Amino acid sequence: MKDIFKIIVSPEKLNKKFKLLLESDLFDPAKNIIKNIADLMNDKDGNFIEQFQSDGFDARLWELYLYVFFKENDFEFIDDVDRPDFHIRRDNLDMFVEASLSSEKKDDIFSKEFIQESMAKKDLAVQTQLIEYYIMRMGSVLFSKLNKKYWELDWVKGKPLIFAIAPSHNFLANFLPDAKIIEYLYGIKKIVRVTDTGIEHVKDEIVTEHRFNEKVIPANFFSQPHTENISAVIFTNNSDIHKFNRMGFQANLTSKNLGMFRSGYKYDETPGAPAQEFSYYVIPKQGIENWCESTSIFHNPNAKIKIDKSIFKHVRQFWLEENNKFGGIMTNDFVYHSITGVLGAG
Repeated sequence: MKDIFKIIVSPEKLNKKFKLLLESDLFDPAKNIIKNIADLMNDKDGNFIEQFQSDGFDARLWELYLYVFFKENDFEFIDDVDRPDFHIRRDNLDMFVEASLSSEKKDDIFSKEFIQESMAKKDLAVQTQLIEYYIMRMGSVLFSKLNKKYWELDWVKGKPLIFAIAPSHNFLANFLPDAKIIEYLYGIKKIVRVTDTGIEHVKDEIVTEHRFNEKVIPANFFSQPHTENISAVIFTNNSDIHKFNRMGFQANLTSKNLGMFRSGYKYDETPGAPAQEFSYYVIPKQGIENWCESTSIFHNPNAKIKIDKSIFKHVRQFWLEENNKFGGIMTNDFVYHSITGVLGAG
């Protein structure tokens, strides 16, 4: 898929994030690594570039991320069908992956300005609403894909089907706790308390529904009708243009004179410890970040076709044990969220 940055849409339709990649030296590393990834991909739909440049930018960037994520996990790409989005293979196992995200709405009540004003006022009610709204949006993404019934397609029958989702409905979505995704998928809420020595798990609480204003949706997605056809859900809140910018910069894919700094919170392997704060300068040719970082695989306990937990590497994984307790794999440097600063010399 060549010439992803050759403009083919009218100027008024250009996405503001696409224009940022096109025009800002600060995002030159992201532009270059995106071009390299896109050159390896096929445009199965015939409209990838058009959508990437206009109203489908976030969705297509998510597909670019997933492509390189699967590549880092040594999957082979089989471009023989137009849906779901990915037909991948590893160790003679074929899987299908459908990608979707919670995209921005022009008339959304939670505009950037509204969120920033609420945060400045430390309005706890709005913060709670943001989390409830987050669940509604992510739940809507999953249910809309469930209604497509991809498992009925002849080429998908008898093979694992995975949904890949990411939050992108407002600028704060990537910073909200992904514990809420776990709560929604499994219908189990972990109750904890903060002690002098760290965080202590108190109990697990069953959640039956989620509410936002007048809207109510059932919790425990994996127990809903037809979800037995979904083997797992892939999730990350770290697939935006800043991710691509860091990866491009550490790969030395720019001639611009830039400085890049990253800070955030990551997993602390000390039992009961809260998230650990971190910060570092991103250095070209000294990369410490990979594409798997911050990505989770949530296994469906009720799936007809389960996937082997060893098929993905360097990825956080969750599943339910027979006693309805969580089992899982945690990567040592799992990043919950981060911010990236970039400076350019004149």
